[in-house]
Amino acid sequence: MSRVVAVRVCGLVLLALAWEALGRSGLVLHDVFPPPSEVVGGMVSVLASPQTVVNSAVTAGEIGAGFAIGSGAGLAAGIGLGAVPYAHRLLHPFLYYVGAIPKIIIYPILLLLLGAGTGSKVGIAALSAFFPVAISTAVAARQVRPALIRAAHALGARPHQVLGHVYLPAMAGDILSGLRVGLAVALTGTLLAETSVAQAGLGLQAIHYYAQLRVPEMYALLLLVFAAATLVNTGFSWLIPRLTRHRHGGPNLSIP
Repeated sequence: MSRVVAVRVCGLVLLALAWEALGRSGLVLHDVFPPPSEVVGGMVSVLASPQTVVNSAVTAGEIGAGFAIGSGAGLAAGIGLGAVPYAHRLLHPFLYYVGAIPKIIIYPILLLLLGAGTGSKVGIAALSAFFPVAISTAVAARQVRPALIRAAHALGARPHQVLGHVYLPAMAGDILSGLRVGLAVALTGTLLAETSVAQAGLGLQAIHYYAQLRVPEMYALLLLVFAAATLVNTGFSWLIPRLTRHRHGGPNLSIP
């Protein structure tokens, strides 16, 4: 693991050095591709701005609310589709076809329905998160071994006990993977929506930096968003193997 981390750190350092050299070489426009040393200075300015705190809270709230709504609905839909064979055959292709459509093209409809404020951003985040979570959950539910379900019923398990003691433990890894993808697309959808029509948020702040030709600050803000997303993704990467250890021995079928 230490070797992997060392390679990653060396790769980032080499990338930063190459970026610095290219930014100062004159081969590209300085205002379009500022060197990292200037981006670091811009990052200090961004972090010191009270507006960054306000916009970060707005964007985080929109992503959090939309992700909670979309992933919750996706989990329910995925479990339903996976557990009911007829529903799976009927609706699962629909999830794939609609899920492949970029959700940002539906944003004008959300603007009409929910307005230009927070509601439309929550809506695009929820819509973006729903499909990867629903698809991964449905696939995971279909892969639960029928013998485990029959054994749970033989032990007298009720439907909610079968869900909690058979389905969810067996599906944990796939569900978390779907949640990770769902959170990523919810973040992307929200930021894109904020750059389009918004009253507050990090996307709007990035567009303001662009309009004012404050390119180092814009890059710095985008890097901060990337760092936050990487931190969350690292958390999922840490959590997934710890919640899927049971797969080596199968789910616990002891029904209280």
